[in-house]
Amino acid sequence: MVNAISEHKRVDSCSSNIIDATVLVTNDDGITASGISILYELACSLFSDVWVVAPMGEQSGKGHSLTLRDTIKVKKKDEQIFAVDGTPTDCVVLALSHIMRDVRPDLVLSGINNGYNLCEEITYSGTIGAAIEATIAKIPAIALSQESIEGKDTNWGASRTYAASIIKKLSMSNFPKSTLMNVNFPSNLDQYHKTKITRQGEMKISDELIIDHHIGQDLVCRIGKMNRSDDILPDTDLAAIGSGHISITPISVDLTNYPAVTTLNKLFNS
Repeated sequence: MVNAISEHKRVDSCSSNIIDATVLVTNDDGITASGISILYELACSLFSDVWVVAPMGEQSGKGHSLTLRDTIKVKKKDEQIFAVDGTPTDCVVLALSHIMRDVRPDLVLSGINNGYNLCEEITYSGTIGAAIEATIAKIPAIALSQESIEGKDTNWGASRTYAASIIKKLSMSNFPKSTLMNVNFPSNLDQYHKTKITRQGEMKISDELIIDHHIGQDLVCRIGKMNRSDDILPDTDLAAIGSGHISITPISVDLTNYPAVTTLNKLFNS
């Protein structure tokens, strides 16, 4: 939350346990969300210089959308904490282009999202969208999400306990080109839990459409819950979370289907 973020004291960069790096923290749940407060605290325990540029309010489902036709308001909350009246992608763009133009981040952390980001859902996720924007700018990015159970308070235990070690290990590795890391924590860790490297799963069948009412020939409706398949493919992010394990999925921003390029070249150039 904003107050928790503002009041949290940055750690002594001279400590032998602190990595000398500049880190940008953002999210899609908004700057007052519990998840970003947890992530900020963890980031401050790991890195010497931590900034927050996050949406003023809820931006879930905005994906990698960018505000082009409307103005964007930026409010300074503290010396290195800013709230943006825009999307998660806007936050990263503003951070890199203006707010942090003199201190380019070495790493971008997006989250911790309240609810997992798995399978096809990653295409809708603002948490992933912010990490995509950082990756396009050639900055290593980690998206982090905590599984939540509908109707229950979110149990942040897994992410509180294990996110710091995962972030540290990933931050000291070489990210593949055009690749971000998508980390998901289960709501209840299996007692023999593992951190599993996974592939993107599949679960979406269709969307629930909620019809509010008709006005003549016009329709007023809402998109409800995603209708999901009961099949869980092995070695996927969904399988890992379902088994009580932490999932790390490398996500490529390069959407090219390279085998199809070869096939199409044969088709059109033979």
